[in-house]
Amino acid sequence: MNNLCVPPPQSQTAATQYEIRTINPLIRTWKFCVLTLLAISYSGQALAQVEVTQLFSLSRTGGQRGSSFEMQASQGNRLVEIDSLIFSEPSVKTELATSDPLPFSETRNPRFGQFQVTIPESVLPGRYEIRVRGRNGLSNPRAFLVTDQAHEITASVSHDPLTPTPLALNTFVHAKSAAATVDYYQLELDQPSTLHVEVVAQRLDSRLIPAFKILDANGHQIGSSRGADGVDVSWSSEAPLEAGKYLLQLNDFIYRGGVEFHYQLLASRDPQPQLLGSNKTSQGQLPTVWATSRVTDSVDGPAKFLDTPITNENQSDGRQLSEALPLPYVGSDFFEPATDHQGYQFHAEKGQVIAVEVAADRLGEPSDARILVQRVEPKEPAPPVLHDVTNLDDSQTISDGAMNLFSKDPTGLFTAPETALYRVSVRDLDIGRTLRSRKRFAVRIGPPQPSFELVAYRPHAHSDLKQSQPTGTRLFRGGTEIIRLLVIRKDGWTGPIHVRCENLPEGVSAAEITIGSNQTIAQIPITASEMAPSAFAPIRLIGRNDEGTIERTASAAVIQWGKGNGRDFIQTRQTDTLWVSVSEQDQIPISVSFGNSQVVEVKKGESVKIPVQLQRREGAKAACVARARHFPPGTKAADLTIPADKNEGEIEIKTEASSVPGTYSLWLQVETKIKIEPNPQAVQRAQIYRNHLGSLLEDPAQQAQQESIKAAIAEADKTLEAAKTASKEKEITVFLSTNSATLRVLDP
Repeated sequence: MNNLCVPPPQSQTAATQYEIRTINPLIRTWKFCVLTLLAISYSGQALAQVEVTQLFSLSRTGGQRGSSFEMQASQGNRLVEIDSLIFSEPSVKTELATSDPLPFSETRNPRFGQFQVTIPESVLPGRYEIRVRGRNGLSNPRAFLVTDQAHEITASVSHDPLTPTPLALNTFVHAKSAAATVDYYQLELDQPSTLHVEVVAQRLDSRLIPAFKILDANGHQIGSSRGADGVDVSWSSEAPLEAGKYLLQLNDFIYRGGVEFHYQLLASRDPQPQLLGSNKTSQGQLPTVWATSRVTDSVDGPAKFLDTPITNENQSDGRQLSEALPLPYVGSDFFEPATDHQGYQFHAEKGQVIAVEVAADRLGEPSDARILVQRVEPKEPAPPVLHDVTNLDDSQTISDGAMNLFSKDPTGLFTAPETALYRVSVRDLDIGRTLRSRKRFAVRIGPPQPSFELVAYRPHAHSDLKQSQPTGTRLFRGGTEIIRLLVIRKDGWTGPIHVRCENLPEGVSAAEITIGSNQTIAQIPITASEMAPSAFAPIRLIGRNDEGTIERTASAAVIQWGKGNGRDFIQTRQTDTLWVSVSEQDQIPISVSFGNSQVVEVKKGESVKIPVQLQRREGAKAACVARARHFPPGTKAADLTIPADKNEGEIEIKTEASSVPGTYSLWLQVETKIKIEPNPQAVQRAQIYRNHLGSLLEDPAQQAQQESIKAAIAEADKTLEAAKTASKEKEITVFLSTNSATLRVLDP
């Protein structure tokens, strides 16, 4: 990003009244380049897929349990006829709002996208998810915070420090940041007390990187805090503040704004414990740390670390340690401001394989841990001599270009070269204290526990991963969607993984796939039959090894935001589960079949051809290009083009002499153009109502209401024409998925 588009940093010294008065003109100076940046960030999001509901934000992102309120789904793409609001916590009640019937009709008119929501008192405080469903399928999820405190929705926030917006204590205030502006709030303490300020933004799917300052009645800055990518703002006074009025200023760190930059602001006398809920989540509740790297828990890994008491009686600063620890050992501790490393000692036999793992980044801590393993040679009465054995750093770099499971947590195996005492030193390479001074970490030392984890998400349908963005599900009859799987192999585990899909709706199927021992990325296609009824349901993906002794349910993830708005990376997080939504109102104009149910065998170093067949329907007359996607290492295929006047072809699969023998599931992505009518049913409904009014106009019994009927017909004609315009046939480029073909690579 061009540095000229970022307002110059303000001094961290106490602000004066003059600085407060002059900040708005300074911001206006930079407004043009900020707005230009925002415009550029949206320019690459052209439609190139079947139209799917895409949710950016809702009218509110939280509510008090035991309360009822109105809620609108109005910010996003293709929000057509939104009639369902779906909470991950099923006890939350939602009801579509309605308005009075149209003239000469007895049926109340739905107010699409507007709902009455009731949160029962029984719902635990925490972070949940909302999806919306309408004519274009089920949307991507957005986070929603349930609290014990009240929530206030502000119509607007003051951008003038002389007339700030009043801020009540213990109330979550909802607002959106505007581009090139600062939001000003004023709170009043009626007696001396401590003060805690919490900004919840990125933890609720906002793009906002909050920057916060607080000033006293004399304009002196008494505190400030700034977030970062993935980090919100939390500030507490070090000592009680005097009674009086205080000015809070809040803005995006690089002065962006819009519907994607929403936040909640809470001021209270004390910090709020477990603001985002307990680590032991209830149904539908999201974990406190939702980074995608967090799902990579080992058998006794970070999931259990969170419930492990702090045990540091056997630990020290890494120079003097007490007696050796018994293995296996699982414990947790803190990197303190005065000590950025801890040590652990244990005995190991020659040739014994030991697994060592640290969790800090995966616990949501701003830490970069590193492990040093040393053999301890006693030299009594002199200090022991330490011999380096190995060191371990970042544990994984698994990525498909959109979903990135990179973690700064170290993990690995080492083989003891001698029977001796060994020391594991855990050091924090990130010694900065700007975000958090006391950082928790956990450690596991013991015999290896070979296993695997799966992360599953629905990718945006496109040939260019840079175009990745939040996406929902809209499975046409005869169509196929892809769920992508990323594999994390633990403690040296190797072997194929067989993945099945459960809880699919009626008329939807997904054949079991095999992920080869040399693969970390795979896909499972989900297909709707040509007679599948309308349905939506959460699904489960379960992987097992050949013997069935290891079975893992895939953790679900989602793309929060694509590139843009000043960020050059794709933001992802965990989600409660993956869903499939079937549209019985739509049939895909073209279906693609790859191979058949038979296993195709090929010797490594040789090639084999697999047929590709098209089933064209109305609206599918263009050429199709089939491309191999995420084939296993040592296996490749050139693109296959099937001309517009053909319905079949063969794609040649080539294997290298170095290919790993085994069974693999392959799929193709097919790019083509199709013609569709977005919503012909809306035209039909409008036409039926118009015909009804026409029949009334010709009915002698309705003579007294002729003028009213004519007025209703005039409005109905406008509605009908608008529906026809919205549903006019258009041609779009789509990226379709095939079914899986099974390839078995053999030794010569």
